[in-house]
Formats: sequence, C-alpha cells, structure tokens
Amino acid sequence: MQRSVNPFKQMERKSDYLRNALSLCTPNNEREDYKSNKIHRCVTKVVENLPAEILIQIFSLVIPIGHMRIWGDREDSELEDFILSVEIERVLLRLTCKKWNTIIINLINEAYIDINKIKQCKLEYIIPPPRIRKLGLFDTRFTYVNNNCDPFVLLNSRNRYVRNNGDSGINEWLLENDLTRVESLYLRGCVDLTLNGLSRFNEQLTELNIINCPKITDESLASIFKDLKNLRSLTINTDSYFSDSILYESINEFLPLLNKLSVLIPCKCMEIKTDRAIMIQSINLSKLPKKISNLKISQDLPGYNSHILYFLSSEFQDPPPTLKRLDVSQCFFMKDIFVLPPAITHLTVSYPSVPKNYKSIKLPETLVYLNVSGYVRHMSYDYESTLIYRVYSDRWIDMLPVVAPSLQTLILHLYASPKKLFQTISSRYSDTIQHLDCRILLSKMIDKCVCENACHLGRCFQLAAIRTLKNLKELKFHNRLDEKEIENFPTSLKKLWLIHGYSKSMIDCALERGISLYELEPRF
Repeated sequence: MQRSVNPFKQMERKSDYLRNALSLCTPNNEREDYKSNKIHRCVTKVVENLPAEILIQIFSLVIPIGHMRIWGDREDSELEDFILSVEIERVLLRLTCKKWNTIIINLINEAYIDINKIKQCKLEYIIPPPRIRKLGLFDTRFTYVNNNCDPFVLLNSRNRYVRNNGDSGINEWLLENDLTRVESLYLRGCVDLTLNGLSRFNEQLTELNIINCPKITDESLASIFKDLKNLRSLTINTDSYFSDSILYESINEFLPLLNKLSVLIPCKCMEIKTDRAIMIQSINLSKLPKKISNLKISQDLPGYNSHILYFLSSEFQDPPPTLKRLDVSQCFFMKDIFVLPPAITHLTVSYPSVPKNYKSIKLPETLVYLNVSGYVRHMSYDYESTLIYRVYSDRWIDMLPVVAPSLQTLILHLYASPKKLFQTISSRYSDTIQHLDCRILLSKMIDKCVCENACHLGRCFQLAAIRTLKNLKELKFHNRLDEKEIENFPTSLKKLWLIHGYSKSMIDCALERGISLYELEPRF
C-alpha cells in the first residue's frame, strides 16, 4: 500500500544546509539580521570569484531553482507553514549577496503568484524581483495567475456551493489589476466568476484552466472561445463535452491552435445500503476534435476509500486516429474501458485501468513515452487475493511492444517479477531507451515470495538490464548502489537519481564519469 508522504516536511531537513550555505557566502558581521529587519547585502571574494554556474549548483541543493515560486494546488494542512518557510529561506538566499540576488532575478523568466495563499499568509515577499512588495504591484514578467477561491466557499450537506462571508471578489480583481501580459490563467472554485471577469482576456491567453466555477457553463465556454484564438491548452470539468456538440463545435471553429485538452469528469454519487457507489458518466471520444493530439481525463472522485465504481454505460467509442497523447492515470476504470489510439506516442495510466481487449493486443510500436503505475490508491481490494496486484503488472508487461523503434522514456512502477520485467526491457529496447525509471513494488499486502530476490527488489536484474542500454541518458535507480557498479553503467548516462544517503565518494565517482547525481524523493 502506498503511504502518503508530505513533501513539505522535507524543507525542515534542509535548514542546516541553508545555514551552512549562508555561512560560506556571508561574513558574520555582514549577515542579514532577519528578526530586526536589518538587511546587509555582502560582497565576498568567495562568491564574487565563483562562476554563476557553480553558485547555482550550490544553492540548488538548498532550494531547487524550479521551486522558486509559490504553488497552491495542494490543500495539505501544512501548506501554509511550508509557504512561509520557503518565503523566509528564499528571502535569505536573495539577500545573501548582490551577485546571487542578480542570478536569481535573471533565472526567473516567468513570474508566478498564487493570489489566495498570499492573501492568507500576508507575505511581504511574493516572488522575485525584490521590488515586488504588495499584491497590487506586478512585474512586467508576470505571466501566470492562479486563484483558488476554495477558502471563500463552503459545501453544505447536499454538496451545493454556498457563499462564506460574501463574494470572493474574483471578477473585480481580474478587471482592476493590470494583467495584460498574462498568458496562463488558472481559476478554481470561484463560485462568483462570470463572463464579465474573463472579458478582458483575449488573444493573449495560451493556457486556460477553469475548474469548479459553476457560473461558467458550457454555453459560457463556447462564448469565451471566440476571443481565445491563441489558446493551446484547455482544462475544464464537464462531461457534456462527450455528449453535447456545443463545445465540440466551438473548439473546432474558434480554437485553431488548441492541441491539449484536460477534462475532469464529475461523478454521480449515491448511497446503496452501507456501500457508497460512484456512477461514472459514459465517455464518448468519437467526437473529440481531430486537432486535439494530447488528451488527459481525470475523475473527480470524492475519495478512494471504500468506493465501488460503476459505469452508466459500457460503451466507449474509439478516439480519432489523430490523438497521440493519452493520460488516464487519474481514472480508476474497473473494466477494460478505454481504447488505445492506433498511433499513440505518449501513454500514462495507473492501477487498475487497462485498455480494451488487453488480453489480445500489444501496445503500438509508435510509443515514445510509457508511464504505468501499479500503486494501489484505494482500499477496496484489501481482502482479496494479494496476487491481483501482480496480475495487473503482468498484463502490462505482456502488452509491451515487441518492436518500438521510438521508445525513449519508460516509467514502470509495478508489483512484477524483476526477471520478467528487466529481461523484456534489455532484449527489446536496448538501442532506444534514453530515460529509465523502473521500480519493483513491495508492500505488506504482497507475499514476498511473489518477487524474486525480494531482499534486493530486482536489483540484480535491473543492473544487468541497465548495462545493455546503449543510449541511456537519465536513470532513476530505486535500489542500493555501490560505487564500483557505476563504472559499468553506459557511457551515455548523464543524470543519475539515487535514494537518500549516497556518500561523497559516490559523488566523486559519478563526477569522474560525467554523471550528475540527484536525490529521489521517498514514495513510501
């Protein structure tokens, strides 16, 4: 069973590294007295003489450059504390020295702001550059807006939206602020959002995400599309798209550049005795516009525990042949319900979903990217045979294409036989795989005898397979690794991800071979 790990707590472990990094770059008499608000930006010979690339590597170990923004998609109870800690550490890093401050500003080409979290936490520093101090001030590089109105909305016992302490003010905010450079707009749970609030956005938007905004109907979306000629990515929560022609026609007519569509499918829940059943709307992809090459379908499930999934219809029409990318990893299809596009290049799925006719088909030879997760995200099978998880994994191994000349990325986290999995990879894809992330899963629910060499979780078989991958560039290795074993890795390898705890000598050994080391985040 997958155990959830709060990634925000990892910041606590980095506090010591932060202090050490600051002490290297800042003299004692010139450090920032953060509590007294006395800021002393230093100029040290160490920092001034180091190349920018080296400084970036040093500070990336403390706070990765990709995390230098506030992201409020999660609703964890500790998210607010995490944001505050990130802000404090970010400010310390920015104010450590002028050179580092300049590097940070230049690295961040796109500014990002989560309106709701800033209102909640009352943060002084929002995002670089430092001159941004208040919510009403925006930098010219501000291109993303993300507003989650959920804290302003409460759900009553009938799952209907009701207002809490008045309107969220989203329409006024969108109209009053200078958002002329915004290209990506994310709005969630905004019960008061109307067409008026979106009226100012036109050809500038390339990405639009509108979720749980009840006043934005299918007719509203069709009207909005008329002014969004440059839209390339769209995320909505509706099932009518698959049965109604309004959105279908408007997408075809007004969105010539749209190629990525993400749909959140609502579920009709009802009580059946003591069990809670989730009724999934039928899905018809035959009407999917041919211009859509990238499709992601997610189910809006109220929870994973003790739910039984039913379908109102077992019909699932074939998608158009132009569909190249399909992601159903957030769907819990209990039957072989989805159909694989004939020339698919990117496929992402998770337990328990399998494609239609899985017993008699092979995955298309056109695959470039395959991501299959066998993690069990719900509890409905706890009392059934533990072999069911391995059966699911074996189905996908059996479906792997015999020939896949373009397959470059393979991500497989499965309750599988290590020997069967890794011998299949080495015998079929040794010339093509460039990115490999394979992990043999094991939990208390699984009999350890199911997995060969359970104490190594497939380590020996994986090492043997890795040596055969001639063009491997990036590897995520979830097992123990010795220094000498790196010497047997392909010379093409440039990025290696390892579990926590590798030594300095391991780093030196990797660097000698031109390999950069990264730390894997724990999944269990």
